[in-house]
Amino acid sequence: MRAVVLGGGGILGVAAIGIFQALEEMNLRPDLIVGTSSGSIIGALYALGWTASELRDLAVTIRRKDMIWNWRRMGRTLLTRHTLAESILDPEPFWNKLRQHVGQKTFADVQIPIYVVATSLTHRTSVVFGSSVPPAFSQLPYVYWVDGKEQEIFPALRASAAIPGFFPPERIADMILVDGGMTDDFPLDVAQAAGATYALGLWIDEPLRWKVPTPSPHLLQVLNASVAAAIHHMTVLKKKSVTIPHLVVRLEMDHNADMARIPHIIRSGYEKAMERQAEIIAEFDHHGE
Repeated sequence: MRAVVLGGGGILGVAAIGIFQALEEMNLRPDLIVGTSSGSIIGALYALGWTASELRDLAVTIRRKDMIWNWRRMGRTLLTRHTLAESILDPEPFWNKLRQHVGQKTFADVQIPIYVVATSLTHRTSVVFGSSVPPAFSQLPYVYWVDGKEQEIFPALRASAAIPGFFPPERIADMILVDGGMTDDFPLDVAQAAGATYALGLWIDEPLRWKVPTPSPHLLQVLNASVAAAIHHMTVLKKKSVTIPHLVVRLEMDHNADMARIPHIIRSGYEKAMERQAEIIAEFDHHGE
């Protein structure tokens, strides 16, 4: 079984559209998709039957106004209720736009099995919402698997992409959920446990060295760099535990969230995949059912 694994990465996650475009041109179709954060959104839409071209048309409609800064609300909440707001950003315009396309579809409605990774603050572990609970789920004892046959996809996507502090957490059943990248940013291990025998992955990683802001980093920059260091270290360790053959397309994140760059980011994913075309085709053919 051939898996496509899509890591988190904010706006750089649209590079996954380029990966799917390359696969379509190679006449290749994955047997399952695993996604974290922005990778889960692109992966879920593709699993529901969207083409790479349709995903690109949707991606270029994203605007900065779809993510509203909450400074005034944060101030009012602090002054009137003497507590902090749930998040710095209000992403409801973005979620409303996505909801129009996902609707109330469940994991049983997908054309390609999809596994969406979130992080449970209540369980202190990864949570995987999927089209089924794979027999080998016990390989990952610190992962809570949810059979998604009756689970709507949309809330799982909101949870998977709920960047702590920036997006509000999502409540599903008895769980408080945040971004899957906090526990499994590049879920090759989930793909392996789900039955994949080969994986093509998009890993959106931080630069190996932090370019320190001048004159000195502010609070959010320090917090962001700290989380990035922890996620990078965790991902490197998890990759070493994966035994199935896998090809990794790696993109470095630069935190420039300019929506005008979306076509360029998509093209970067496409070009990096096409550079490995011969290898990808050979592995997909070898591991096909």
